[in-house]
Amino acid sequence: MPSSHRGSSPSVEPNHSDLEKQENDVPSKPGPAPTSEYPDGGLQAWLVVLGGFMCNFVAFGYVSSYGVFQAYYTEHLLPNESPSALAWIGSIQAFMLFFPAFFGGALFDIGWFKIPLLISCCALVLFTFLVGQCTKYWHFLLCQGIASGFAGGMMFSPIMTVLGHWWLKRRGLAYGVIALGSSFGGVSIPILVRRLIPRVGFPWTMRILGFLFLALLTILNLTMKRRLPANPGQGFKTAWDHRLFTQNLVLSLYVLAGFFAFLGFYVVIIFIDIAAVSHGVDANFSFYLVSILNGVSAVGRLSAGRISDIVGPGNTVIPSLIAAAAVTYGFPFAKDRTGFILIAIFYGLASGAYIATFIVPIYGFGEMKDLGKRMGMAMTLGSFAALAGPPIAGALVKSHGYPAAGYFGGTCMIVGLALIVTVRFLHLKGAVAGKF
Repeated sequence: MPSSHRGSSPSVEPNHSDLEKQENDVPSKPGPAPTSEYPDGGLQAWLVVLGGFMCNFVAFGYVSSYGVFQAYYTEHLLPNESPSALAWIGSIQAFMLFFPAFFGGALFDIGWFKIPLLISCCALVLFTFLVGQCTKYWHFLLCQGIASGFAGGMMFSPIMTVLGHWWLKRRGLAYGVIALGSSFGGVSIPILVRRLIPRVGFPWTMRILGFLFLALLTILNLTMKRRLPANPGQGFKTAWDHRLFTQNLVLSLYVLAGFFAFLGFYVVIIFIDIAAVSHGVDANFSFYLVSILNGVSAVGRLSAGRISDIVGPGNTVIPSLIAAAAVTYGFPFAKDRTGFILIAIFYGLASGAYIATFIVPIYGFGEMKDLGKRMGMAMTLGSFAALAGPPIAGALVKSHGYPAAGYFGGTCMIVGLALIVTVRFLHLKGAVAGKF
């Protein structure tokens, strides 16, 4: 996809053999590398995918599992806190997963990758251990919401950026496989937590979870490798470069669409467990709803990633967002176990397809030299939606019940959908058919 600020005579990006000698060079007019320069497979490319899978298992799997944590906090550790207050822990964790992306992305562009990655992984493991020692609301907000979320965010942004160094024709498939990590994490972590707490207690449950994260993040650090040289000439002082948006209307509208979509995205994920309990579903079963949702989302993630390589990621995002909005509207009307299982299955499919493809179009909205910065800024802006959405929905649940929260989440997604359709219209210059 062309960028509105691309140079008129782009040069060819250096290939793998030139990487070492050109590592500190600053290209005068870099442009997109020819297709032949992208491996699109091979051992190292798949190792990068494996590392990204581990990153998503830990970072996104942890966030996606907050529903089971909220249910436990509501019933046992923090029974005097409102649903809205407890939702702030999960929403801040999701917010921090995206907010530092502009910082991590800018560091990646200028060459800082492995050291920040290692520090972030160590921090996430440490704060996971500390969650087990928390006893008060502000303890959980600090350790699980802010600190763990920030560490995950510093990992996530550069991992998604380095993927673009290795994949082009099959980038959707590669990203779909990486996105499977959050599905596996979202299935495994709630079951692990729910099963371990009665046996070993909450503190040791979090320690076991921390050791699991340590093993997976060790694999992440061993498999990550950048292929293209850094661009240290741009410096870190332009980490937030508003020109990327002011000079690129398509990118600006797409990022705004993501903001509205994420404002309603987590409503079902966070509230399906406690909503089921409020309708009489056994609490020993309701926590499985989050695992069912995340498990089914694996199908949506992998299939959407493959389909996006054929029809285009934007053309895949649109129907997935339509389906996610429809299920969010219908979520409050589930009244029994069967109804909530169906909601979990259909939302898992739709949300998985959206998560697997929503970020891929950003690769094509500019040049590879500032990909980290471009993706980082987009994620950071989207983080404010993840921060605000769940507490707003929680407040609506408290004042007007679950239908109001469902209407809120579904409507936000519809607004995001309208903006994405506008982006498609601009990109295809009004054509009905075309790859986007």
